[in-house]
Amino acid sequence: MTLGELFNLCQEIELRQAKLYASLSLHLGNVDERIARFWEQMSTEEWQHYILVDFGRSLCVGAFGIDSPVMELSDVPVQQITDALDAHEQKVDSGEISLDEAFEIAIAIEGSEADTIYMYLLSIMRKAIDQSDQPYLIDRIVQVEKDMVSHVDGLVKATQRFSRDSDLIRKAHRLKVAHG
Repeated sequence: MTLGELFNLCQEIELRQAKLYASLSLHLGNVDERIARFWEQMSTEEWQHYILVDFGRSLCVGAFGIDSPVMELSDVPVQQITDALDAHEQKVDSGEISLDEAFEIAIAIEGSEADTIYMYLLSIMRKAIDQSDQPYLIDRIVQVEKDMVSHVDGLVKATQRFSRDSDLIRKAHRLKVAHG
């Protein structure tokens, strides 16, 4: 896989996740306005990730060339990630989804290997910034890393607030621990 293909894949994943969370807002918003706002916020954050990936592509084109091979992620199960997204989208699109099922999907998404791709690209962006003589851009990456923790924290807090399923709440907490 090339760096360009990896950026394309990551953008596709972020876009699909943003749309999925927006759909959850539409399907579950009638339960409670706070729930609708939560899923809208999750969607907005995924859109921000999509935009950051595009920004990173621009940084990396000049620094490394977009056709350079990426060997470090050769073991990431890309097909598994896209198959899981397909299944989640089908479930949400069916319109027959409970709030707990939505949280289950979000926890699976946020704990998937897709996060590995995103974090790898952030590390590549750091290297491109180091080479670009634009150190002021590093603050942007640091903020994104903080936002990733906040994104997962928001999911954990919403799961605690709106779910009565103790197993689901434990899964959310394990996700938070995994994201440090």
